[in-house]
Amino acid sequence: MVPPKVRRLILNRDGGCTIDGCHSSYRLEIHHIVPRSEGGTHDLANLTTLCWWHHHNAVHGAGAAINPDTPPHRRTIIPAGDPP
Repeated sequence: MVPPKVRRLILNRDGGCTIDGCHSSYRLEIHHIVPRSEGGTHDLANLTTLCWWHHHNAVHGAGAAINPDTPPHRRTIIPAGDPP
């Protein structure tokens, strides 16, 4: 779980969902770009803000990932099964 202070910092830094083309500010959540289960940390560079839909449906629900090589405010999704 991301510490509350870090969570607030990321939400303020990003100002909304960071997926390219999404302007949602509905139910914003913090997401680890490199999952904790794969060695990801709470480092600010490894955290991004996603709206509820992108976080739960597009990423976790569909087994997708966030492309770590995309700009911080124009993140793209790597569909499940595609190479990173």
